[in-house]
Amino acid sequence: MGKDLIILEAKDCCAFSNQEGHADAIQYFLSTQNKCNVFQFDSSKDVRLDESPIISFNYTDGKWYAGRYIGEAYFKFQKREYQILIKPRFGNTQLYRMLEEVFNIRFSESNQSVNKQKDFQFIIKKIIAFLWLNMLSKANKHGLPRSNKKQTYIGSKIRGRLNVRASILPLHTESKLVSNYWEKTPNEPIVRVLAQAYSILKYEYGIAQIKASSAAKNAIDQLNSASVSKKHITDNEYKNITYKNIYRSYKPVVDLSWDIIKRKNFGNNNDSNSDGVSFFLDMAEIWELYLKNIIRKKLAPEGWVLRNDVIQTYQNNDFKRKMIPDIVFQKNDTVLVWDAKYKRMHYDYYDYDRSDFFQIHTYINYYQKNFSVIAGGLLYPLSKAYSNEVENLNTSSSLFGEDKDTVQYFVDGIDLTNMELDNVIKEEYNFLNRVQKRISNKEQIINE
Repeated sequence: MGKDLIILEAKDCCAFSNQEGHADAIQYFLSTQNKCNVFQFDSSKDVRLDESPIISFNYTDGKWYAGRYIGEAYFKFQKREYQILIKPRFGNTQLYRMLEEVFNIRFSESNQSVNKQKDFQFIIKKIIAFLWLNMLSKANKHGLPRSNKKQTYIGSKIRGRLNVRASILPLHTESKLVSNYWEKTPNEPIVRVLAQAYSILKYEYGIAQIKASSAAKNAIDQLNSASVSKKHITDNEYKNITYKNIYRSYKPVVDLSWDIIKRKNFGNNNDSNSDGVSFFLDMAEIWELYLKNIIRKKLAPEGWVLRNDVIQTYQNNDFKRKMIPDIVFQKNDTVLVWDAKYKRMHYDYYDYDRSDFFQIHTYINYYQKNFSVIAGGLLYPLSKAYSNEVENLNTSSSLFGEDKDTVQYFVDGIDLTNMELDNVIKEEYNFLNRVQKRISNKEQIINE
């Protein structure tokens, strides 16, 4: 990209700041967004860009808004070069905090330097490195992918099967036999892609500063010791990669590795090959995983166990559907059911989305068939201070407010109006204590 690069910038779920005069370019990007790389941590939930687009138009105020994704994309439109840049609306500090909980790691940088970090490229590269290590760790169940390769042995002994035709001359001249055998060797294209990506991650993404799992370390050690060609893999070689069933788990990390190789100069405006390069993360997914982890840590000592349910409804009908509730905990015959919503929440009337309201009540009603549901609701990143008055107006002691059951329904979340790290941790603590207190009160009522 050249020095005349046009940067269209926004924070997730917010309007673009400099969209005037570039509506046609944004519309063009929107029409090609399905080619963008949107990476997921949980493959059970499909990203549908037609349902939750990267960018959308708000007819109420006539502005283009970023969706729930963060990242960037480069593209060309009418001979002009553009960059779509979407940053986290709650800042880098909160993003780090959530990623640390999701990956159960800690950044090597101090909190002070994290707070001062302004370079979004740095953030994106760290996330890519985290994602790559996480995928590699999950994939390395049976070691690096290997293939059977036919080898030839010439000597006085036979190794494998004797090659009679090839042995005629060596046997006469050297008293040696030629035999063929099959040897397990590293899958050349897969290992080359992984090794080349790791080299880039090591020298340009700071992956060595991240604490890797033992499974990831083992795979990296194997990569470093594997005897494969150092020649850069070609596009055709990558497209022709096949996976045995035992190594299918490697496909996500190989695909990400190939993307890293393609974008070696990721974010370098002098890289003429960067047109079309994109990388986006779903903040709604990160928010959900973050909430799951912090709530699990809080409730596990009291006997609550996190469930991961995929509910198949109407299995024998054309209108069959899957329901995947975000957060479900169980203790004995009681359950807690929440949906994580990474949306605007100022406690205004239209912040309480009708579809979200009906969705969580459907989940709660489903679990009431077999369990006693004692708490449920919607959990947001809060953009307005949480107070006692807000709590009273966002909490009901029963479902639908009809006092016919013991379900405590509430809308809550973490107050992110002050994004300093110490304050974020304090509000996280306050949120978890509110949740724990409500659950304890309901359990006490049920046991009386």
